[in-house]
Amino acid sequence: MTRPGMHVLPILVVLLPPLAFVCGETRIVVDFGPYPSAQVAGNAQAEVNWLDADTSDDTMATECFAALELGRVLRKATGRTEDFVLVDDEAAPAHAELILVGGPASNAASRRLASPLGVDGRELARLGPEGYRIRSTTVDGRRVTLVAGGGRVGTLYGAYDLLYRLGCRWLAPGEANEDVPDVAGIPDLDVTERPAFLTRGFHAWEDRADEEFLLWMARNRLNYWAVEQKDHPLLRKLGMRMSCGSHDAQWRFLNPHSPYGYNHPQFEGDDEKPDDPYPTGDAYGGDADSDGKLSCFEAHPEWFAMQGGRRVPGIRDDNPGFGTNYCTSNEHATAKFMKNFVRALVDGPYRDAGVVRFWTLDVGKWCECPECKALGTRTDRNLLLVHALDRGIKKARAEGKINRPLIVRFLAYADVLEPPSRPLPEGFDYETCSATFFPIVRCYVHNFDDPECERNTHYRRQLHGWATDPERHYRGQLCLGEYYNVSGYRSLPICFMHTMANDIPYYHQVGARHFHYMHVTTGNWGNKALTNYQMARQIWDVQTDCEALWDDYFARRYGPAADVMREFYDSLERMLSNVSELKYGLARRLDRGAEELFPTSHLRYERKAEAKCDGPTLVEIVAHGSTCRALVDRALAIELPERIKARIAEDERMFTYGERTVAYLHECVQAFQLGRSGKLDEARRHYDEAKRVADLLRQDTASVAHCYTPYAANAFEATYATRALEHLAKLLDAGKP
Repeated sequence: MTRPGMHVLPILVVLLPPLAFVCGETRIVVDFGPYPSAQVAGNAQAEVNWLDADTSDDTMATECFAALELGRVLRKATGRTEDFVLVDDEAAPAHAELILVGGPASNAASRRLASPLGVDGRELARLGPEGYRIRSTTVDGRRVTLVAGGGRVGTLYGAYDLLYRLGCRWLAPGEANEDVPDVAGIPDLDVTERPAFLTRGFHAWEDRADEEFLLWMARNRLNYWAVEQKDHPLLRKLGMRMSCGSHDAQWRFLNPHSPYGYNHPQFEGDDEKPDDPYPTGDAYGGDADSDGKLSCFEAHPEWFAMQGGRRVPGIRDDNPGFGTNYCTSNEHATAKFMKNFVRALVDGPYRDAGVVRFWTLDVGKWCECPECKALGTRTDRNLLLVHALDRGIKKARAEGKINRPLIVRFLAYADVLEPPSRPLPEGFDYETCSATFFPIVRCYVHNFDDPECERNTHYRRQLHGWATDPERHYRGQLCLGEYYNVSGYRSLPICFMHTMANDIPYYHQVGARHFHYMHVTTGNWGNKALTNYQMARQIWDVQTDCEALWDDYFARRYGPAADVMREFYDSLERMLSNVSELKYGLARRLDRGAEELFPTSHLRYERKAEAKCDGPTLVEIVAHGSTCRALVDRALAIELPERIKARIAEDERMFTYGERTVAYLHECVQAFQLGRSGKLDEARRHYDEAKRVADLLRQDTASVAHCYTPYAANAFEATYATRALEHLAKLLDAGKP
């Protein structure tokens, strides 16, 4: 028996010394397919038909690439630049040591040696497409190592895991972050693994990743990215599941402002258009803006939301993800919406996606007409739409228009966070439709399952209603959408070491089998490297020993500075654990010039005996920042190899962004407090310091780069408190004699 992420025979792996490679005699065996070499085959992804029923070329491309990666890294690790030659599976030598890439189904040499290796192709298949087996032993007097997946992606992951077990690490994207130790050989291994979470990666919707970032994802066994990314063949070769869809679905597929595409029977001037298949509603009022043409809303106002007793378009073109959802009880509006959405999946911008994020408007309002209200809660109404889209996809599949498997992921978030109040639509397909639970602006001072945290208790109660309540109506799969860089955090150098160590196993325990987080930066990581690396390890194996992971990470990434940098990260986690209240609370109150800056117990200015205090105070946050500054400066003063010094310098640059952000907020707070208490001279000193720090933040454009657009032009804009200086200027001017 194996569990997800299980390392079989770990004691054997650790205790047996590696057996040395026979110099010049190790061959990596893989099926070249019709190509003359693995080098050509492993880089021929653009020639592969990834969507047809024949998967042999898919397998060839990915497994040859896995063989190339093994050869490249093993040559680097052993210093044997002429060894680890790649040979075709039909030409495996009789006496050399062998590394077989691919199982019996895809590699002729693996078929021949399956019995002495103790490998069964049917058992491999049962591991699933991403599971794998690594088996290394002596066969007929020579070393043979098999790396074989339940599918081609499993073989790729197995290759990277073999290298990981030899001590190789990819702590961040780029060659400078590839850590390859000296390797003598491969120990006896018998490893069977499969992932704990089936979806593992990042929520994104833009073409903003470079090849190094995507390779880092594959090397750390992550599989979830955006269909908007260019070079789909590369993504497929690396095992990426491409996702599509966002809060702009209504704007894309039922836009009230778009020209109406049919010849409306009551409008003159659109005779060249196809006949209108939809009946005219009683609310039709013609060309209301007298521009000589009909918009979708003008043609069918009954399709759109009723608010305050009248029909409204609901959304604006300049803000397409927000507003009021359409009238979901109108069957014709829903039919048109779903028809257009499915068309995008058939031959439009979503034609390569495998995961469909079906999202209504962000924190959207809902139609108030009696027919919509009769459909139940907002969540109940949303699930009717999910079911309608799934039926549309199934119809397109039956008609041969869609041949790939598609998963519909819908929201359990904000306006539709509450679990359904009634049974789901008849025939709702739990295999193809699943919920994504988003605890936006959750508290990171406390673990998610901490009963003392009111904010997280609210989210935990909702999660229970979706995932574990015996009386729940929803019985499907669950994706957990975390917020390690939610938009309001604006890429601050937050550390989530202990948060993830606790929360990821908890999410798995309650039933989540899919996991991603929003708005990852694709470069300039600094301390974010630990968040991304640790997340990757944990969502593959929820029983990851995080203390051992941290020891390994700090030793490899920081060398002689490991102990100092571990202290730095511990202090950094304390410094910014209260980030949700800092950025979504205090910063925005400063931006409004609010009278009360610290109204919640989660964030106080300073600790006082008479006031409840549930998290680090602003004074304590500043103090933790001072500790971080001393530690990172000490690390930079250590004599270090250049690559390690560069890593710490990147950490320091990102920390400086966080340090200045906190300093700016703190100076503004002090200026407000002193100004309002009549201490104007002292207030002006803090105001002047806030302006000085603001100027430094304006000059910083790098810290907020590499994320989605529009994000923030510079670090000052990212504070969410830019107008605080205006309010302070008025306050201090008013106090002049």
